[in-house]
Amino acid sequence: MDQAIALAKFLAETDYRALPGETLQAGQRGLLDCLGTAIGGANSEAARMALELIEESGGKPQATLLATGKRAALRDAALFNGTAAHALDYDDTLSAPTAMTALVLAEHHAFSGRELLRAYVLGFEVASRMTGAIGGWENSRGWHMMGVAGVFGAATAAAVLLKLSPPQIVAALGIAASQAAGLVAMHGFLTKPFHSGKAAANGLFAAQLAVRGCTTGPALEGPMSLSQAMGGTPAPDLARGLGQSYAVVENRLKPFPCGRLGHAAIEAALKARATYQLTPAEIVSTEVHVEPRAQYLMGKSEPENGTQSMFSIGHGVAAALCNGRVGPAEFSDEAVRHAEITELRRRTEVIADPECNPGQAKIAVQTKNRGVLAAEVAIQKGYAANPLTNEDVSEKFLNLADPVLGPARAKQAVELVYRLQTVEDTGDVARLCA
Repeated sequence: MDQAIALAKFLAETDYRALPGETLQAGQRGLLDCLGTAIGGANSEAARMALELIEESGGKPQATLLATGKRAALRDAALFNGTAAHALDYDDTLSAPTAMTALVLAEHHAFSGRELLRAYVLGFEVASRMTGAIGGWENSRGWHMMGVAGVFGAATAAAVLLKLSPPQIVAALGIAASQAAGLVAMHGFLTKPFHSGKAAANGLFAAQLAVRGCTTGPALEGPMSLSQAMGGTPAPDLARGLGQSYAVVENRLKPFPCGRLGHAAIEAALKARATYQLTPAEIVSTEVHVEPRAQYLMGKSEPENGTQSMFSIGHGVAAALCNGRVGPAEFSDEAVRHAEITELRRRTEVIADPECNPGQAKIAVQTKNRGVLAAEVAIQKGYAANPLTNEDVSEKFLNLADPVLGPARAKQAVELVYRLQTVEDTGDVARLCA
């Protein structure tokens, strides 16, 4: 059977009740995490740009723009919320387009929490499978999976919520393929958050066109498919083992607001600081060993602003050693210019070490009077083997949402998302986070 048809039939026929409890719990964590990063990023420069364009164009107020008190047309809401969710680089790579598209549609149509969870889980599944088809998370050809695979997650979520037939789902995914875009070259620039926002809006657009009968060519497999054009293979494995397990269970939620491949080094720096009670004044130099891909994607040694610092392992390590914490404030313009962080960053050497496994980092800090103090992280927090827990995600959400929503509303939002199965109108979640 054609893989696109097999995938579409699975999506159309998979009921909420068929999803394992572990999968639904992971879905709740992913949705809460994404809500938090969107609220935290709603006042970012990229989100403000999106809001200006949305307000200039007008449109029907159909869905909530998170953390603004405003409403906009569906695709505009998906664009804004998706952009905001990725602006701090604090979100899981595939979550934001899928979650934000599902949320605006679920709010507009007053869909239940069960329907929202199903759409998010299935959308994440398709985005994950497309990621594999195009070469994996850190694609060597320079494609950024947030934009390229994220549009498939968004299109799937929209298609599932709008109850598209299998042929319509195939069309929606084909239309999504024609809009798949995003370059790793945008790391450290304000364009990058729009990979998420545009993927969300374009995925919704794809499903809306499919409902209206828009036709599409064989976009998912074959000699002229997206998988051939972007991944170099005409026959991706998209339909194997459908329903046996779900990718959302292994989604990689972030403990730090920066490129994921810098997390192990930051964690090692925090561990060294806490273990040895290190102070910035006693540090002569720092050497960090990371997996080779990490330095390739996170190698901005002299970031010029907060956006660039999100892709600098040296900056993240220096901020960790200096402040003993690493949150959004540590990746701000002010942090980049901070004299103590700047000095530590310049005395930090990051080494691409082929002996370091993915998620592993080693740090050696040369001190003035205590010699070399070392620490190691075998597998960073946030990987499937060391995931963020419900409590971790709740704490992260509250840290981001409390200053915006206030502690009472933020706590209520956490409780609501963790009982989504009983929520009859998902709009309650969006309006609470407005």
